[in-house]
Amino acid sequence: MDIQDSATVKIKNDCFIITPIGAEGSLIRREIDGVIDSVIVPVLCELNFNPVVAHRIYTPGSINNQVIQHIINDKLVIANLTELNPNVMYELAVRHATKKPVVHICREGTDLPFDIRTERTLFYTNDMLGTAELKKGIKKMIAEAVSKDEWVDNPIYNAIKVDLLSKKATDLEFTASEFILESLQTSKGI
Repeated sequence: MDIQDSATVKIKNDCFIITPIGAEGSLIRREIDGVIDSVIVPVLCELNFNPVVAHRIYTPGSINNQVIQHIINDKLVIANLTELNPNVMYELAVRHATKKPVVHICREGTDLPFDIRTERTLFYTNDMLGTAELKKGIKKMIAEAVSKDEWVDNPIYNAIKVDLLSKKATDLEFTASEFILESLQTSKGI
């Protein structure tokens, strides 16, 4: 590719994929790699994202540092909550604290924990039709997630907002109605 061609190529944003990994050859590894390769990677490439997943990073160094850097810095994160893996939950909490977009997915039948049960999650069936359905749904969720740079809705950020609004109400001695009105406007991204 010459210099002129490279100038017209869009710069890709990284999208880190938080996922359970499992042992090489295990059923969960086959399922996860299938979802990544058959659904997530094609959709991300179509939307001009560079997919990054922990077990496919080949850069020497600390894997923990590399993973956390991607979780904090990447424009988008997709979190596969299948099997409620503790590492996945930890990494998801880190991402929620960044106020950046995250798309939740998981296998149908997963009983999500209370703390994230109310978060919009795309459930998939691990079969051929499920792959096609997941592709359609994840593409829509990604487009919506990255279109809202200013407002992110997740449990950690929402708790921070409530705490800040509460302190603001106390500091400025808002009336109850002013506090409620501002809380509603803030929660809707107004």
